[in-house]
Amino acid sequence: MRYGALSVIIACTLVAAFSCSSKKGPITSADVSKMTAGELLAKAREASDLAQSAKDRDTQRNWALHGISVAEQCLMRAPEEPGCYYYRAVNTGLYHEVKIVGYQTGVKKMIEDCETVIRLDPKYDHAGAYRILGQIYTKLPQTTVRPENVTRDLDKAEDNLRQAVRIAPDYPENHIFLAETLLEKDKYAEAEAEIKNAEELTPRWKQDKSHDSWQITMRDLSKKIDRKIK
Repeated sequence: MRYGALSVIIACTLVAAFSCSSKKGPITSADVSKMTAGELLAKAREASDLAQSAKDRDTQRNWALHGISVAEQCLMRAPEEPGCYYYRAVNTGLYHEVKIVGYQTGVKKMIEDCETVIRLDPKYDHAGAYRILGQIYTKLPQTTVRPENVTRDLDKAEDNLRQAVRIAPDYPENHIFLAETLLEKDKYAEAEAEIKNAEELTPRWKQDKSHDSWQITMRDLSKKIDRKIK
C-alpha cells in the first residue's frame, strides 16, 4: 500500500461536496449516526483505497479528506482502536501528496498517530505504522527553514523499517521499503538482499491490492542498485 499521511486536522464535514464515478460513495452525517466504530473504520479504509486509485488530483484529495473525517468519527466512538489512527494517517498522507501546503503540520500529526498505533498494536497491518514512519523519514526534505520542522533522517527510517521487518518478516512491502532506504544510505549489498527477500515473498501475496505496484517498485529498485554496484 502507498503510504503517507500528514494529518491536516480539518473540520471537514462528513457530507463531502464531491462526486465519484465509483459505486462506493461518501457517507453522510445521517449515515454516521447509525454506524459502529468497525463500520466507520471500514469506510476510512475504503476511502484510502479510492484515494490511491483516483485518476486525478481532485478526486484523490476529496477521498482522502473524507477518509480523515470518517477516521476521526471512528476515534470518537473507539479512542483505543488502532485502525482509526492508522487510517487517519494514511488518508492524511494521501491528501498531502496532492496538497503540499501545510504538510509539516500533517507530518507531525501523522507521526503522533503512528506512535499511538505502535503503542496500541505494533502488529497492525503487518507493522504498518513502522512502515509509514520509515517512509516519512526517507522521503522528507533534508533541510528546512524552520528548526521545529521534521526533516529527513535515514537512520530513523532504517530503524523503523527494521522493526517492521522484525515484526512482520513475511510481508513484502516491509522489505521493499527497507531496501529503498538502504539504497539511499549507499548500503547497496543490503538493499539488494532485501529486494531478493521481497521477490521470494511476493508470490504468496497475489491477492494483495499492492501486488502489482510491488513488482514495479522492485524492478525499479533493482535497476538503481545494479547501476550503483557497476
